[in-house]
Amino acid sequence: MKSLQDLHAESGESRAFVEQFVNGPHGGRWSRAQDHWSRTVEYIAHNAKELENMQAELAERRAESLAQTLAWTLARVHKCWACAL
Repeated sequence: MKSLQDLHAESGESRAFVEQFVNGPHGGRWSRAQDHWSRTVEYIAHNAKELENMQAELAERRAESLAQTLAWTLARVHKCWACAL
């Protein structure tokens, strides 16, 4: 799984996502945001039915993509599903 630091090092959409995710619902706390990012990817990896029959590497990339979509959508309104747990 890519860390938030890895995603931030990328340009464009990945960096914009990280900045919104860290600074929005997590108030700039990178460690908390990283923990919640990891939880989000892991939750999706273990629960998304569409990943069940995929090769491991492809499933991991897809789980990260789905997690980013979910996390970014919520972060735009300053929310994080893992913060609510």
